[in-house]
Amino acid sequence: MNNEKLKTYSYDKLIFELIKLSRLHKFKAKLIGYEKFENIKAVYPLYRFTINPKAKIIFGIVTGIHGDEIAGPLSIYYLFKKQKKYFNKKICYYIYPTISPTAYDLKRRYDDDNVELNTLNKRTLKNYKYHEIKSFYLDVKNKKFDAIISLHEDVKQKKFYAYINQENNEVYKKIINNATKHCGILKKKIIDKRVSNQKGVIIGGHDQTIEDWLFCHKKPKICITTETPGKINLDTRIEINLNNIKLLNNYILKMKNPARHKWTG
Repeated sequence: MNNEKLKTYSYDKLIFELIKLSRLHKFKAKLIGYEKFENIKAVYPLYRFTINPKAKIIFGIVTGIHGDEIAGPLSIYYLFKKQKKYFNKKICYYIYPTISPTAYDLKRRYDDDNVELNTLNKRTLKNYKYHEIKSFYLDVKNKKFDAIISLHEDVKQKKFYAYINQENNEVYKKIINNATKHCGILKKKIIDKRVSNQKGVIIGGHDQTIEDWLFCHKKPKICITTETPGKINLDTRIEINLNNIKLLNNYILKMKNPARHKWTG
């Protein structure tokens, strides 16, 4: 990989490339809403991409909630470029490549209204400044997923960690083991003001994030939020994300049919 050029992509350029690749591979692109950047009078379209829509196993991939966490959206570009390597025909993928397009262009955590978009509750759904979140909510509120992964980055970190909603699940160990091949694991007792297992995993707790809302409303059977370390090489962060998606492919196939699918991780 050589991501120096990709680092300079605007939201429009990234979406243009994803739509071009989706047409090439016959993926479906659905417009789920718009976000206005008031200061420059620009309108940003919000998309969801669907791969293998007839497959019965549903895997959701969410990225770009914070604009300075660029490895997630750029990982989607590589998923589309190398679709035979990372997509399984037995799995339907719902992909939200950039939840906060104005923040992505500003290359900062908060959007153009200077709000933290990783919040989904009754208050934010009624607030016009959270229009991106409402568009996402309306698209997922009637859906069920076998798994959801939300690709985040901790821009101040050199080590990997993750948030989970269930204890003692074998897939978490695989994800941590995958990260150890590329970087260190954050083993502090307190991470982001939350108690961890001191092995890089924060378990449970409710913080009204998008991921918390999804899990509390029983949208996915398993929900994982990964935090790739923003202070390591971008290529490495993308590779960690792509490998984690492959891990979850294998895991949910095994859960659906344990007799036929050996989980290699």
